[in-house]
Amino acid sequence: MNDLIYIAYSESDKKQVEKGRLTLESHYHNAFEIIYIVEGEAVFKINDKEYIASAGNLIFINNLESHHVEATIFPYKRYFILIDPAWYQSTINDPVLASIFKNRPPHFNHRVSLNEKLKKNIELLFQEILIEYTNKTDYWNLVLEAYMKKLFVLLYRHCKDAFPITAYNSSIELVSKVQKYIEDHCTEEISLKKVSQLFYVDMFYLSHLFKDNTGFSFKEYLILQRISKAKELLFYTNDSITEICIKSGFNNVNHFIRIFKKYTGFTPSKYRVTTRKG
Repeated sequence: MNDLIYIAYSESDKKQVEKGRLTLESHYHNAFEIIYIVEGEAVFKINDKEYIASAGNLIFINNLESHHVEATIFPYKRYFILIDPAWYQSTINDPVLASIFKNRPPHFNHRVSLNEKLKKNIELLFQEILIEYTNKTDYWNLVLEAYMKKLFVLLYRHCKDAFPITAYNSSIELVSKVQKYIEDHCTEEISLKKVSQLFYVDMFYLSHLFKDNTGFSFKEYLILQRISKAKELLFYTNDSITEICIKSGFNNVNHFIRIFKKYTGFTPSKYRVTTRKG
C-alpha cells in the first residue's frame, strides 16, 4: 500500500467468486482495515472469531489479525478502506477512538451494525471519501483527514459499545504509551522488564494491565509487530530472508521462519511468492 490511506468500492457476483476474483480481499496489505457492506452478505473469519456480515455492517480489522472473507449472498457490494497504522494514530491521536483498532479484549466485536439513519450518513461519508481519494484535487489529503475524524466521532457517538475503551484514565494512558513504544522499537532488543523499568511500573502489574486492555500479552504483541515489519519487507523489498529476519527484530533465521509460519500459515518465502502473485 503506497498511499497512507486507500479506499475503493467493489461489487462481486457469484461467477466472479467461483473464478477466484474476489478482488479486494485477495490483495496484500499491512494496514488497519474497514469494510462497509452496502449489499449482500459475507462470512468473516478473524483470528478465532467468525461473523456473518450484511448490508449496513462495518468490519474493523487491525494489521496484526489474520482474516479470511467468503461472500455468501450476491451481489456482494462493499466499500473497502486501508489505513496506514502510523498515519491513523497521528491523525486521530486519541486512545479511545484508536481502541477500535488497537485493543482486543475478549468481548471485542469486529462487526458493528448500524441503524437506518446512521447507515445513510455513513454510506454518504464513504462516497465522499471515495470521491476525494479518486480525484485528488487540491488539499484532498486534508479533506480525507477531516472525513476520517468525522467517521470515527460519528461511530463513537452512536455506537459507543463498539469501542473497547470508552473513557481515558491513567491505566489506558500507560498501555497506550507502551504499545507505541513497542511499535517504535520492535526491531530492537526490548523486553517486558526493560519497558517496565522505563515507565517506572511493576513488571507483573504491567503484564496484566497490558493483556487485559489489548488482548495480547507483551511478548505476543512484540512478535506480531515484528511479523508485521517482516511482511512489509517481504512484499516491498528483494532483501534475503536472513536480512529480513535481522531487520524485523529476530536474531535467528530458523526461529524467524518457524514463528512467521506459526502466525501466518506460510514460510516467509512462500508468503513473498503468494502475495506478489496477487
